[in-house]
Amino acid sequence: MIEFQNVVKRFPDGFTAVKGLNLKVHEGEITVFIGPSGCGKTTSMRMVNRLLSISEGKILVEGRDNKDFPAEELRRKIGYAIQQIGLFPHFTVLDNIAVVPRLLGWDETRIRKRVDELLDLVGLDPDVNRDKYPRQLSGGQQQRVGVARALGADPPIMLMDEPFGAIDPITREVLQEEFLQIQKEIGKTIIFVTHDIDEAIKMGDRIAILRDGLLEQYDTPDNILAHPKDRFVRDFVGSDRSLKRLGLVRVHELMDTEKVPSVRIRDTVEKAEQVIKEHNVRSAFVVDDDGELRGWVDLDGIRHSPKSLLDAMTEADYHEIGVRKNNTAREALSAMVARSFRITPVVDKSGRLLGSITLKALQDLAEQGWGDEEGNGS
Repeated sequence: MIEFQNVVKRFPDGFTAVKGLNLKVHEGEITVFIGPSGCGKTTSMRMVNRLLSISEGKILVEGRDNKDFPAEELRRKIGYAIQQIGLFPHFTVLDNIAVVPRLLGWDETRIRKRVDELLDLVGLDPDVNRDKYPRQLSGGQQQRVGVARALGADPPIMLMDEPFGAIDPITREVLQEEFLQIQKEIGKTIIFVTHDIDEAIKMGDRIAILRDGLLEQYDTPDNILAHPKDRFVRDFVGSDRSLKRLGLVRVHELMDTEKVPSVRIRDTVEKAEQVIKEHNVRSAFVVDDDGELRGWVDLDGIRHSPKSLLDAMTEADYHEIGVRKNNTAREALSAMVARSFRITPVVDKSGRLLGSITLKALQDLAEQGWGDEEGNGS
């Protein structure tokens, strides 16, 4: 969809901001540009829609040199959302979102329909917000309108320059999650610039790490965290990269659905003790006849109540002790630490036991990549 071919950007004062950049931005993916201040990430992005000219090389958009497009045609293909939002203060929300569609000559009925669709998409009630002015909106609401405006004419490509950077952390996290959900629906090809490695890992299908105008590493977040190319990348992503990796993996990718230490609430304590020993665990999960998680039983409970499993078990709400299969491995680890578990039940929305995830599985995942690093002495 977008391809950088030996792209160089040299400014009139002689400073070279981008030095021979080569990479492909894949269709339907979010590619994050990140690096230290002055690394060339924003400059690289702005050359895509020719807000900055290219000194050398080419940027192909849909297989065509972007210099061959008339400027208006190129920018119609590319939505642009920035940190400062840039809403026109004397325009209503509707008028702000309608800027590009009106330039394209859309009729007002079509514009009104598109504006309402986009407001719904970004979580703003059209009837409530359509006729408001930017000053009447919170920062988070203004940012949503900025994203809606970038999507106004349904461009196949979006450029996003720190779009959530000027918002408080809680609102920022909400907008990140909502935008990822939107992206699942719209499947745009996106270049996303940020200075925040946690945001890059969360938002990106691929991450391009730049330094001094050069591309240091371009890969998926998981591969960068597991196999940083060199010391610079390793230091840039942070010493807690193992924990960051746990945030990329979902529980269903690690859960065991076969060897789950569980008993039914009508079983005997002897059966519970047998299951615990067979699985070499400290406790077994207890489910009712419908398979809903009701708690757990351990050997200490059996010793105190050797005749009744109901008396021996520790009752607990499945919301408190279980994790869902779409939770992250990092959330599963948090649950284990909070409850001092080495194995945690995985449940569905009704509390039915689906499987389990072990502390060892999380440790194995977190340790991937460290052995290579130790072996090569880097």
